[in-house]
Amino acid sequence: MKLDLSAAWDGAMKMLAANREMVLVLAGVFFLVPYLAFSLFLPDPMTQAGAAGAEPDMDAMSAQIVAFYGQYWWALLLLSLIQSVGAIAVLTMLGDGERPTVGDAVGRGVRLLPTQFAAQILAGLAAIVPVILLIGIGAATGSPAIATVLGLLGIPIGLYLIVKFSMSSPAIAIERVINPIAALRRSWRLTRGNSFRLFAFYLLLLIAFVIVSAIVSLIGGLVFALGGEHAALIGNSLVAGLINAGFACVAYAVLASLHKRLAAPSPSVPVTHSED
Repeated sequence: MKLDLSAAWDGAMKMLAANREMVLVLAGVFFLVPYLAFSLFLPDPMTQAGAAGAEPDMDAMSAQIVAFYGQYWWALLLLSLIQSVGAIAVLTMLGDGERPTVGDAVGRGVRLLPTQFAAQILAGLAAIVPVILLIGIGAATGSPAIATVLGLLGIPIGLYLIVKFSMSSPAIAIERVINPIAALRRSWRLTRGNSFRLFAFYLLLLIAFVIVSAIVSLIGGLVFALGGEHAALIGNSLVAGLINAGFACVAYAVLASLHKRLAAPSPSVPVTHSED
């Protein structure tokens, strides 16, 4: 059965409208505030790397960025964990027909955090391993050109796997699948026959997000620059945090709506609650 992407988008907007107060609370707690704290209290590696001049040395820039991640990996991990809990909570609030409260949704997010985190790591590894393997095969030939070509050929494979595993988070949050491998298998089944349509849909959403983000950030940057450096830092961080929270809400609403439609035509596939 072919997925009706227009209906999926309309369904996502209706989900957000019907749960807007609770979703706004979750978005503020799990996406806006953590992102804002991260932006304000940690140095910007790109700003530091480019502080040397208009044309910074690329090696020095790379070393600066690597040093940043080496020093602040714990903050990045903490941010990822907080937002993972938020992702499960928002998906639960939007997609669970049992009408959970905010507390119930957050509680499920905490309980299923290990599953969500493990599933995302496995999906990420599955997407990047083909690229690394192909680059390695090309490097073994001794030809940089072959390594580059093979690496580029691995990108579509990685993108395909990302799409195939994109329903793992809804499977965990809405169906309460607690085994990360089972969640990935469920996602693979749900996306069967619609992978390329889903890729096109995700790509359009990403392009729209990039365009809107660039426009809002540019306008906000010009406005906040009038208030001086300190005001610009706070204002730009706030705008970036709002964009991040808004995109997260829309993205998870889309996933919840897609899951509702992809799961409905498969009554023969049992919905797993906790036992997986």
